[in-house]
Amino acid sequence: MGAQDDPEAFLDLFEKTAEAGGWPREQWPVRLIPLLSGEAQVAAQQLPVPNLLVFDDLKRAILQRVGRSPEQHRQRFRSLVLGESGRPFVMAQQLRDSCRKWLLAEGSDVDHIIDRVVLEQFVTRLPRKTAEWVQCHRPTSLDSAIQLVEDQMVACPRVGEPLPAVSLSPPLLSPSLSLSPSAARPVPLPRSRPPGPPRVPPRGLGGTDLR
Repeated sequence: MGAQDDPEAFLDLFEKTAEAGGWPREQWPVRLIPLLSGEAQVAAQQLPVPNLLVFDDLKRAILQRVGRSPEQHRQRFRSLVLGESGRPFVMAQQLRDSCRKWLLAEGSDVDHIIDRVVLEQFVTRLPRKTAEWVQCHRPTSLDSAIQLVEDQMVACPRVGEPLPAVSLSPPLLSPSLSLSPSAARPVPLPRSRPPGPPRVPPRGLGGTDLR
């Protein structure tokens, strides 16, 4: 394996060569290890011997070390675009390859494939903050994602809800001084007297001077 080689393509080609040559599967790790270099070699070095001698464990450790997880293939599948100088055939093959390695990771069956697709759709339809929180935990199945969302709904029951409307105007009166509807009516101003001398009641009927 050279520095410019694609580790994933190298491992796939190794498997096909081993199958074509009829090598017993238990011999695959021993034949592969001397061919590794760089990060793939470091991944093999850090494995315990029992796992090192299991091809599937060795392959998984190498792919994790070089950053080729199903999640990264999903992101690549969603982000690939055809550039101005790109070839449609090449892009289609890259999409097919990323999709296969995303959905068929670790020999997934039909139910697992459906679970992966529904999991992606489920997370993208959550409120933004909830989706970010779930993605931080990297759920590997739809059931685990559902449990994460339900746990957050219990811990933060108002997450994703709009904030209540808040009035920025100060209240005119405190609640303890609120007026009843009748008392809240405007009080009319006193009527003013017309200009001139003060009025004197007529003598006789209402007065005391009968001269």
